[in-house]
Amino acid sequence: MLHLVYILRPTAHARSNQKAFWAWVNEREDWFYCGLDMATDPRWYVRTIGPEVHSIEHFISFEDEAAWGAYRKEVSRRSSDPAWERRRIEQDLWWEIIEGRLLNDAPVRKESRGGGNG
Repeated sequence: MLHLVYILRPTAHARSNQKAFWAWVNEREDWFYCGLDMATDPRWYVRTIGPEVHSIEHFISFEDEAAWGAYRKEVSRRSSDPAWERRRIEQDLWWEIIEGRLLNDAPVRKESRGGGNG
């Protein structure tokens, strides 16, 4: 699995309109990922300790590099539609992207947790 991770810093507008911000995030997730079936398991976390406290970590997963490539290709295609792109860049009102990275699962069995002697 691959996981695309963004660290997002809410803008002053978002911080002063928390209810509207989270409503917008939920609506945007439905709109943005509609039809992008290769993008799975969207997750959202708010940092409460560490650098960039109150920033948001957003994860989206892909089965493999081909799925990630198909996602990038489709997002690029959609961005050529001026109406779609205008809606996408609404995000500038709500957050600043301060980091993006791609993670791969390590070859560690999930079943190995707990029990046993080390």
